[in-house]
Amino acid sequence: MKTEIKDQEPPITERIEALSQELFGKPLKDVKHVIVTNHIHQQLLQEEVTRTGLYQWLNVFNGEIKYPRDIVDYNEYDIVQVNLSAQDVYLINDIREKIGKTSKTKLVVNNDYTTEIWGGAFEYTSTLSRELQGADMLFGTEYFQSTALSEISGRKVYVVPHPTDIKRLKSLPQIPKKDLISVIWRRYDNNKYIPSLMVRNHGLTTQLIGFDDTKDNKVFLTTTLYDFVIAGTNYFDFCDQLRENKIILDPFTYHSYSRTTVDTAALGVAVVGSNRTQSMNVCYPHTTIDPWDVKKARELIKRLIDDEEFYNLVVNTALEKCEFYNHENSAERYLGCLADALKADAPAIKEQKPFKKVVGSGEDVHKVLSQKVTRENVNKKK
Repeated sequence: MKTEIKDQEPPITERIEALSQELFGKPLKDVKHVIVTNHIHQQLLQEEVTRTGLYQWLNVFNGEIKYPRDIVDYNEYDIVQVNLSAQDVYLINDIREKIGKTSKTKLVVNNDYTTEIWGGAFEYTSTLSRELQGADMLFGTEYFQSTALSEISGRKVYVVPHPTDIKRLKSLPQIPKKDLISVIWRRYDNNKYIPSLMVRNHGLTTQLIGFDDTKDNKVFLTTTLYDFVIAGTNYFDFCDQLRENKIILDPFTYHSYSRTTVDTAALGVAVVGSNRTQSMNVCYPHTTIDPWDVKKARELIKRLIDDEEFYNLVVNTALEKCEFYNHENSAERYLGCLADALKADAPAIKEQKPFKKVVGSGEDVHKVLSQKVTRENVNKKK
């Protein structure tokens, strides 16, 4: 009796190399990649590009980061990547004009701004839509960014989280856990009051870490909510702060893929965190909460303290699932999406239809503003 041999998927390294050959006709190690920006975070370079996030693509592709003024010919690169920050939006079509429509150079544009702050980062949607058309591929780092970008651009937008150097984080020696529970502070939502109710009275020392007093709207209040409030620091020290904790609370109220949660997962730390972040849902499926649910958060924290089996389940699951963000998986996702984007039909901009006011839907702010201006002009004439 013959045993049926099923086709096995080739190893990821072979799949990556096949994609690289398909896209560029060369092995990945020979692909030239550059991130172009008008603002380079020098601290990240001083940290030897170890921090999780946008700059990790430099390690995945052995790439460079440069100011536009320092690039003589974009066609020398196989991939030119632009992060969709407010000061760099204009670069997309500026670069497209310089490389031309028939160039072999691929122009990739990504967004990693959480959608809750788009109003402060981007201008008119028509302007943004026009700029986005210059890209060969568009991606966001999580679902909500991608769907919003797709609506603005009229194009297919991919979900490609920024990579993490999982191998390096897992290679760090284990240190004894202290009786600490720390809350991750974010400058965007400034959320510290409700999280303090989640972590207090568990018999653990409470900390707020990653704090920036210049971004806090009530520093005097914050200092009363925790045993210690610790200022943000470099990435190496921050990783040490993370891994010495018995439990971390990551209560970010905005939608993000949350690079910090990937760090904690690779470092083997138990986390209770927001279900609005992609990496929390991927790495910590047993301990996700609504970031405002004090009762559920306290129950999970107590269970992590009292139930060793549950604690180990949470940590071991995170250590396994965080590989989703490693360099190899990130490279395959990136190249696979780029290959798919290049096969897609040319993007068609959606027809912009005028907004039709529904009866009873409220007062039209445009009408109110115009009336106000008119009244002001009349008063001035009098």
